[in-house]
Amino acid sequence: MKIITLGSCCKKSTQNHQNAVIAAKNCGVEEPVNLSDINEIMRYGVMMTPAIVIDGKVVSTGRMLSVEQIEKLIKVRM
Repeated sequence: MKIITLGSCCKKSTQNHQNAVIAAKNCGVEEPVNLSDINEIMRYGVMMTPAIVIDGKVVSTGRMLSVEQIEKLIKVRM
């Protein structure tokens, strides 16, 4: 499973990535990668960050998720 967090320009994006790292660890999957380059973010069609991509599919955009919310997204796709 590949998890990517998008955005790092604001506090919410940074916290979203940190929450994703914790959630991934709790679920036993590979640590998420963070992309902050606007061109890379646009390739996913994302207009608002923070965002999360799991296995190439955008699963959340425009809001920071809690660790528990991210864990649920991961478990649904396991």
